[in-house]
Amino acid sequence: MSGTNKLEQLITHRPNSYVPARTIGNHLGVSASFYQRNTDLLNHVHHFGMGILAGPVRAIMSYYGVIGPFAAFVHTGVRMMMDQGVELAAGTSAVPWSWPINEQVVDVLHKGAYALVTGYVCDRLVRGVDWFGGE
Repeated sequence: MSGTNKLEQLITHRPNSYVPARTIGNHLGVSASFYQRNTDLLNHVHHFGMGILAGPVRAIMSYYGVIGPFAAFVHTGVRMMMDQGVELAAGTSAVPWSWPINEQVVDVLHKGAYALVTGYVCDRLVRGVDWFGGE
């Protein structure tokens, strides 16, 4: 997801979001000075950490036969719920339907791209399924 974020920001000129950094910082109880010095690090810890936690969920879906684009759609929702759960618990974000529409679109597209790539890899490795007809 971090890669699609940076690509999208090159095109749209949207600034970085520091909600992920504030979220992980609040959960870990970091000091204000640590947060100020390490905002980008905290952003990366949140993004990669959530990706690492969400990947096995998709692998389990593949293992039990929930595969293909439909599973990627479901996993997009799972990924959004994971983010919202930790952000709302940390008090760093509002519910998504209260966001500006362009922010909703960006969030769904990034999480959807993550879900498609993760889904393809999991379906291929766990089930041996190639979405594009090989095997």
